[in-house]
Amino acid sequence: MSKRPYTIKLSDTDREYLQKISRSRTSQARTVDRSRILLQKEKGRTDKAISEGLGVSINTVRLCISKYFEGGVKEALSDAPRSGHPVEITDAAKAWIINIACQRPADLGCAQELWTLKSLHQYIQGHAAQAGFQRLETITKARVGQILKASEIKPFKIKYYCEKRDPLFESKMRDILLVYKQVELQFDENGEVIVPDDYKLTITVSYDEKPGIQAIANTSDDLRPKKGNGEVSRDYEYKRLGTVSLLAGIDLLTGEAIPLVSSTHKSSDFIEFLKILDKKYPSQDTIRIILDNHSVHKSKETRRFLETIRDGRFEFVFTPKHGSWLNMIESFFSKMTKQMLKGIRVKSKEELIERIYKYFDEINAEPVIYHWKYKMDEFSQNDIIGL
Repeated sequence: MSKRPYTIKLSDTDREYLQKISRSRTSQARTVDRSRILLQKEKGRTDKAISEGLGVSINTVRLCISKYFEGGVKEALSDAPRSGHPVEITDAAKAWIINIACQRPADLGCAQELWTLKSLHQYIQGHAAQAGFQRLETITKARVGQILKASEIKPFKIKYYCEKRDPLFESKMRDILLVYKQVELQFDENGEVIVPDDYKLTITVSYDEKPGIQAIANTSDDLRPKKGNGEVSRDYEYKRLGTVSLLAGIDLLTGEAIPLVSSTHKSSDFIEFLKILDKKYPSQDTIRIILDNHSVHKSKETRRFLETIRDGRFEFVFTPKHGSWLNMIESFFSKMTKQMLKGIRVKSKEELIERIYKYFDEINAEPVIYHWKYKMDEFSQNDIIGL
């Protein structure tokens, strides 16, 4: 390269790119330096002046310019990979790290249930030599994290799933969906319930319980929103007043929600709810209830009560185990929790009960008829029987 003063000519695109790099706070320092070398060289500054101004060696300046002439801006800013260096961590070592990460720490003699990056790093360093991977004795915690990320392994997190423990899950689900299809066919094209000539209807009630609703009282009054403080302010302290259980059903023909609030959650409470239904609907109707497998629904007390009722008056359709999501009232309970129970404060358990009943009155003022959509298209007319 000539020792006479020389310059380079950058394109507008290259110049704009280098100016952006030169001002960057996230790029590597050497990349920033090289961008500034090129920009200053275009202005005609000497290698020595650039070297002194940026605090780098003159050889660094000359190498950057030389690489620019060889391959342009990209070549000048980057470092060519060096040959001859072996891979620091072998594939076998990485596989061993992944294997350890996928195991339960307690099964390897640790106290914890899940790994943290720190504990996994310490375990790897402490057992690497014994496993034949001496290089891993000095592996950094960040490198362990990189290896896990590359393999999409996240041993620090739990993702829950539901095991289908009911061997008859599919058939029971089909029974529930068939009920929903039958309910759908009880409406005409205008959305009105079709009443048979004999006036005998099948009433379908989606039923469940919500036990343990807490009555909680404030120890100080809430501060209501005002200008300058738009949120409700609440004292952290509170007082527990006890719990109540909500037994509720939704009439899938009318959308009416039917409540019973009790201080207990026993067979006698379920029987009381059945009595409410029995009194509510005409004696010739069949009351079909979709419900879960809770013991009170099959208890001796419940069976004895059913024996006192007209045969065929009640028909129970049980959801499969871990299939509560198939019961439409679950969405109602979710809505109720968000709309009414979230953050509720009362002065007594009686007030909580009163407000629950009031919520049902408000809902029933404008009832919503629930329609199930999931897998409904799978049923043919031959499947629709029993109405």
